[in-house]
Amino acid sequence: MILVFILSGCNLINPSEDVPSYISVDSFTFNPTPTLAEMGPSVSTKIKDVWLYVDNEFQGAYELPARFPVLKTGSHRVILSPGILLNGISSTRSPYPFYKAHIEDVHLPENGELKVNPVTSYFDSVKCHYCEDFEGFGFSLTATAQSDTVMYQLSGGDPGVHEGTGSGVVYLDQGSSRFEVTSTTDYPLPGSGAAVYLEFDYKINQNMVVGLLISNPNSGTSQVSIITLNPNEKWNKIYVQLGYTVSGNPNATGFKVFFGANKDPLVTKSEFYLDNIKVVSF
Repeated sequence: MILVFILSGCNLINPSEDVPSYISVDSFTFNPTPTLAEMGPSVSTKIKDVWLYVDNEFQGAYELPARFPVLKTGSHRVILSPGILLNGISSTRSPYPFYKAHIEDVHLPENGELKVNPVTSYFDSVKCHYCEDFEGFGFSLTATAQSDTVMYQLSGGDPGVHEGTGSGVVYLDQGSSRFEVTSTTDYPLPGSGAAVYLEFDYKINQNMVVGLLISNPNSGTSQVSIITLNPNEKWNKIYVQLGYTVSGNPNATGFKVFFGANKDPLVTKSEFYLDNIKVVSF
């Protein structure tokens, strides 16, 4: 009787546990097929995380590539949402609202692994208010009165081109001390808490400021710096949250994106490469 009690007590102390299955995800494939022609064919993304739901229940967010346990087996529906770094900051991770989630009915093997290859694209309802990919003849960024230099368009075959047939670049050397470029026209953006983001690719060898020029019929044009980017001598992509600034200016009639910098005296020749600029919302 004592032996039976001890053995049964072991089950109380160490109860049986559910055997998990595992899901692995290496990366998201981006489908560039645009619903709007101006969105362009770019496949440039920086999807850092996967946000996992099983049967609409949130299971967690994981940095890619990822392998994670799920305490479910058998047939289930998995939802994989692509996640980004807000303003490029690793501590502010979020699903990107304009990329579709990958939804798939799967069989989760007990104590086994399922590899999923998710695909994403823009939602059909995403609107590109301002798009510049430097692919055509000319481009839509111009120097402001604060700039003592201009932006150039690199053409196909130039080693500085990031994607496609063109990219934009600004140089600051001994003959110039500041650049500031902005979109040639302004555009209305949705406020009242709506999600609005600026996406772009960049490669810079000194700090650069990014922000908005805001047109207001009562107070004229104001300038708001939103983020300062550190040097990144390899091409990088960033998603900049504009919604707070836009919603904070409900009387604005239009917005322009600007990029600018004062020359760093420690850098012999400052170089600022840009590509795939998009201001998007629903």
